[in-house]
Amino acid sequence: MKSVREINIKPSCMKEIQVYPAAQSAQLWEKINFLVNDPLPDGKLKKKLQVSDNLYRLRVGDYRIFYSFGENWVSLLGLRRRQEDTYKGGLKSTDDSTPEKMPEEELELDELLARENNKKEFTFDKKPQQTLLYRQITAEWLHELNVPTVYIPMLVSCTSEESLLGVQVPPEILETLLDNLFPPPIEEVVKQPDFIVQDTEDLVRYKERGLISFLLKLDEGQKRLTEWALNGPTLVKGGAGTGKSTVALYRVKALLERPGASGNEKVLFTTYTRALIAASEQLLKQLLTPEQYTRVRVSTCDQIAREIVSGRRKLGTVEHSGIITQIFKETRANFKVSAPTAFDRSLRQKTLDRISDRYLKEEFDWILSGRGIESLEEYLKAPRPGRGHAFRAGLREAVWELYQAFNGEVKKRGIESFICIRKEALDLVREAKWSNHFDYVVVDEVQDLTPTVLCLMAEVCKSAEGLFFASDVKQSIYSRNYTWSTAHPRLQFKGRTSLLKKNYRSTAEIDKAAFDILEKEEGGDVVLSESLHNGAMPILLAGIESAAQGEWAAKFIMQMSRHLRMKTSTAAVLVPTKDIGTRLAKEISEAGIPAQYFPGRDLDLKRDIVKVLTLHSAKGLEFPVVVVCGIEEGTYPVREDFDEEEVYLERMRHERKLLYVGMTRAMRGLMLIRNKGCGHEALINLIKTDNWHVEEVA
Repeated sequence: MKSVREINIKPSCMKEIQVYPAAQSAQLWEKINFLVNDPLPDGKLKKKLQVSDNLYRLRVGDYRIFYSFGENWVSLLGLRRRQEDTYKGGLKSTDDSTPEKMPEEELELDELLARENNKKEFTFDKKPQQTLLYRQITAEWLHELNVPTVYIPMLVSCTSEESLLGVQVPPEILETLLDNLFPPPIEEVVKQPDFIVQDTEDLVRYKERGLISFLLKLDEGQKRLTEWALNGPTLVKGGAGTGKSTVALYRVKALLERPGASGNEKVLFTTYTRALIAASEQLLKQLLTPEQYTRVRVSTCDQIAREIVSGRRKLGTVEHSGIITQIFKETRANFKVSAPTAFDRSLRQKTLDRISDRYLKEEFDWILSGRGIESLEEYLKAPRPGRGHAFRAGLREAVWELYQAFNGEVKKRGIESFICIRKEALDLVREAKWSNHFDYVVVDEVQDLTPTVLCLMAEVCKSAEGLFFASDVKQSIYSRNYTWSTAHPRLQFKGRTSLLKKNYRSTAEIDKAAFDILEKEEGGDVVLSESLHNGAMPILLAGIESAAQGEWAAKFIMQMSRHLRMKTSTAAVLVPTKDIGTRLAKEISEAGIPAQYFPGRDLDLKRDIVKVLTLHSAKGLEFPVVVVCGIEEGTYPVREDFDEEEVYLERMRHERKLLYVGMTRAMRGLMLIRNKGCGHEALINLIKTDNWHVEEVA
């Protein structure tokens, strides 16, 4: 049975519930039910605090639930323990029996638990000192926190914040300790987003690890979009942390319950990656009735494409583990350009060699295969919106030859590429050889879909009215964009496009600083978000030797982790290439912080170690602390190396946007390192802006 009032909960309170003593859980659920039924203060168990107009606390033995409430809701803000030595004169409550009038000492201490802890502003110290812990970590205290015995000796040996943040214990154990040492003040917690709990039984499931998460509570602007323009196609755009994915989930419910619905409508909810499937399924189960959920399919676009094709024929060996990238690199290494004369051949080869593997592969995926271009003549005439500057005819001919050689090698090895499977699936649907259409198609993270996949999603829907797309404007900026209507005639979003601007995740300082790396483009849709958080100004470290990057990155990670009270392993170091990443991971480890380079496909976010990734591999990820470095000679375009100005400008445009994506992976702390002698045009110009704290190293 659902609660009398809607239960909302803050993310930090969810963590505090996870570490609440399991043996006392029944009492906690009983008190939360008691609170939801009647949140009004009674002068005994429930008290109004003075630090805020709408802040209350409920006694639960040695713990206090901090909450706020309205007519139809209760928001759980925190679950904090009262320590024995906290009480003046030895006063301590052992049960819920209380005198008619609460002692003044206890009321003052409740205020103290909720009050801001005077957190210092972050300052980067070139010669950092150790910061001693304000209290000793004892075995007795760790036992009270249910820390496994095997980790106690390591934790007891920690005497400074630096040693504690770097200790090799599971992240959830260190988080438990940090939450007890440095609990976030309730005044900060109030600013966190709310999640919706349908019933206290869901809290029980969450504590027992049977529930991954809760649905994000929508703000008024997000709520309006769930029922806005139900007769699609509809497009909602927003940056990371704006809640666009949650709006997409709520949209499913609004579509199933729209006026005039027959109760038989089917919905396809698609995400780009398999990693999001389990979470999306569980959240939809919370949001929908059991009957509604039976009419919803949650799947990746590639799963749909494979099912369509496998319904007509048996699939062969489908690409896996980067095999297509490997074939591309081998093909390019052996490829020789053809041309009418030796001079033209040399010029075309030289121009082609200056285009990166990544950019060429995107040309294949987004322009040639993505748009179904089947001849050189068609490619020579094809517009390339979003690619910056047009390729001249000679360069297009060279690119087409390489594309043909690459496709031939894939076919020769008997590999079924996803690109070909998607195209085949689209053809089958268009030829009416597949008929299991959906009434509604909701696509999350649509910016990652090639034109072919966009067409497929448009075609598997019964009509354009049933289409809803959610797009991340800050990630849809690789040089491969196109207009929606050129991808498919159903995608006419004029008058049905809305932009989410409130950012609940990263700080305003990071957003502004990263924005400085970009150059304004005609028709560009990357805009500053309205961040609800503030934090440290990003640091631009200039003038250091290349060999010292690892040492300085380690200094920043340690200091920012200490400031945020997070493990050093929550940080990421983003670099241009694998070789630089491998070298820097070794240097950072030698500086005292364990680090490892991860190829994108092998990334393990749960590993208790600093993750070193290429800038490309970091797309779509977020980390509390980020260092962007390794920008060395040979990793960025230099104007003097290009015979054609338009090719240089195209490379530079792509480079700026790649750096922007890397910088915006940071949620709370960001450092950018520019080595001595670095001639990267975009980095040199950053010194002239006001949104970076510049540290020059002599």
